[in-house]
Amino acid sequence: MNNTYNTVEEAYEAGQDWIHKSTRHEKMDFLKESCTADFIENKLMDEMVRWMGEDDFSEFYKHLCRNWGILTEPELDFQMNS
Repeated sequence: MNNTYNTVEEAYEAGQDWIHKSTRHEKMDFLKESCTADFIENKLMDEMVRWMGEDDFSEFYKHLCRNWGILTEPELDFQMNS
């Protein structure tokens, strides 16, 4: 990518082109590299979830629970009271 732009419009257009051509992994890597640790740790997840619909978030939640050993509220309640 050419990093020299003569106008803000050229930089904007190059940014839009990069967004269109980059994968979600490349975009995520860029966010991790360029955002503050506070943003990554405390804001990024909330921002991502706000953009998901209920079905997408439910699938995401099930994936997290299944793959990272996260208990659902009823499972946690059972475990704490048994």
